[in-house]
Amino acid sequence: MKNSKFTLCLILLIGICFTLSISKAEAHYTDSPLNKPELFSTNHLSSNLLMSSPLRFILEYYGFKTDWNKDSTVVPLSSPNVSEVNVPVLMYHILLPGRNDSISVDPTRFKEQMLSLKSAGYTTITELELLAHLEDDTPLPDKPILITFDDGYISNYTIAFPILKELNMKASIYVIASRIFETHGVTDGEYDKFSWQQAREMAGTMSIQSHTWDSHSKQSDLQHQNRGLITSRFFKEGKLETQQEFEDRTFTDLLTAKNTIEKNIGTEVVAISYPYGEYTDDTIRLAQKAGYKMAFTIQNGTNNKNSSPFELKRITADGMYSGQELIQLIESD
Repeated sequence: MKNSKFTLCLILLIGICFTLSISKAEAHYTDSPLNKPELFSTNHLSSNLLMSSPLRFILEYYGFKTDWNKDSTVVPLSSPNVSEVNVPVLMYHILLPGRNDSISVDPTRFKEQMLSLKSAGYTTITELELLAHLEDDTPLPDKPILITFDDGYISNYTIAFPILKELNMKASIYVIASRIFETHGVTDGEYDKFSWQQAREMAGTMSIQSHTWDSHSKQSDLQHQNRGLITSRFFKEGKLETQQEFEDRTFTDLLTAKNTIEKNIGTEVVAISYPYGEYTDDTIRLAQKAGYKMAFTIQNGTNNKNSSPFELKRITADGMYSGQELIQLIESD
C-alpha cells in the first residue's frame, strides 16, 4: 500500500513539474512576424526542460515542433499554423488598342487591371525577391504579385511602362534577345520590339529577363510533333540531330541570351520564360548550366515556397477580364 501511495505521489509531482516547465516555455515562445523560429535559452527555464525526450513529446502533443542544437543550450520552437504565402505571376504579351484576348490587351483595360490590383492591396515584386523567398524563405510583402510580359514588344515601352511608373508598380519583360537592337529595329513578319536603349530607360520599373536568344519557334521532333526548339532533338535538313548537337545548340542559345541582356542592360539575368511554355528535363538542366536560377511556364496557378524554381506557374491576364474579374481569378486559385 505504501509503495502504491509513493508511486502515485511521485507521478503527481512529475506532472506538476512538467506543467510548470511548459508554462515557462510558453512564456518565452513568440511567433515571429517573419515566420521564423524564435530561440529561447534554457538558462531561463527549469531543469526539467533539459530532459529533451519528455519535453519533445509534450510540446509536439500540443502542436509545436521542437529541436535541440548540438550544445543543447537553445530550443527553437515554431508554430504549426504559419500561413503559406501564395505568389501569383501574371502573363501578358502585347498591348493593342481595341484588342482584348489571351495575347492582346487594350491599353485602357490594362490600366483598369493594374488599378484593380493596387486597390485590392497587391504589391508588385521582382524575380530576385521571389527567388530569395524560394531559396531562403525571405519574407515577401503582403499579397505579392509578379507581372510578366513575353517577347519584348514596343507597347511594353510606350504603354505599359508609363502606366506602371505612374502607379509605382514593377514588372518584368522576357525578351527574345536576337530581336532587340541598340536603336529601333524591325524583324520581318513580327510586331515591333523595343530597343536596348529603351530597355535601359525602363530600369527601376521593368526588369529585363530571357525568352531565349533565337529559339521562339517550333520544329518537328523525334516523334514528328511540332515542339519548341529548346525541348528536344530536331530534324535539320532531313537528318535528326544527335543528343550532343541538341544540347550544344540549346545551351549556346540560352547562354547567349543571358550574356547579351546582361551586357546591354547591366543587371543580372536570373530567369527565363520557356517559349510556348514547353520544356523537358533536358531544358531545365541546360538552363541551370547556363546560369539561370528560375524559369516560368504557362501552366495556370500560383506559386509558394515549395514550388520548383524551374517550373513556376503563371496566370494568363486575358484582356477579356475586367479588373475585378482578374482579381477573382487570381484569388480563386
